[in-house]
Amino acid sequence: MQKKPQKIGLITTTSLVVGNMIGVGIFVLPAALATYGSISLLGWIFTSAGALILAKIFSNLSKIVVNKSGGSYAYTRAAFGDFFGYLIAWSYWIGCWVGNGAIAIAIVGALSFFFPVLESNSVYQISVALSLIWLFTWINTRGVKTSGKVQVVTTALKLLPLVFVIIVGAFFFNLDNFPAFNLTNQSNFATFPAVAA
Repeated sequence: MQKKPQKIGLITTTSLVVGNMIGVGIFVLPAALATYGSISLLGWIFTSAGALILAKIFSNLSKIVVNKSGGSYAYTRAAFGDFFGYLIAWSYWIGCWVGNGAIAIAIVGALSFFFPVLESNSVYQISVALSLIWLFTWINTRGVKTSGKVQVVTTALKLLPLVFVIIVGAFFFNLDNFPAFNLTNQSNFATFPAVAA
């Protein structure tokens, strides 16, 4: 007997997409970019424009290459053949490895605020990071419904602090709080690629 395909609803689907778009960067990058000054806002705008262009490209590709699942792999394979589809699939997979490592490191960094021993003990840091990677891997092996439920919770946990900061920040917004446009000793032209990367 053939197994019934698992279906997920709108909330879960939206959470999967939002959860993939809002990674740990939104929580880690502002502190790193603050050292550059207000020019970092241009980096955010530039990167957001690039993300919107990519979203439009994928939207158009999904209309051209119909009835195919697989995202960039399927689109590349349909346009350029098996070999290039294979390269894209491997590139995406290796990118996920790197991304998962970055997420685990960011979570350990956040947990070190509550558990200071994580800040000074590299064995604990590595153990917790690897445990998190294996935990999320195990959750993904449970199927799309289970992964979706976890994604709804984690997306809510990501969005709540962002919404809180936006709402509270709106009441305390003051242009005088902005730092100088460029705090580096380099030209704006040399600094912009660093904040947009």
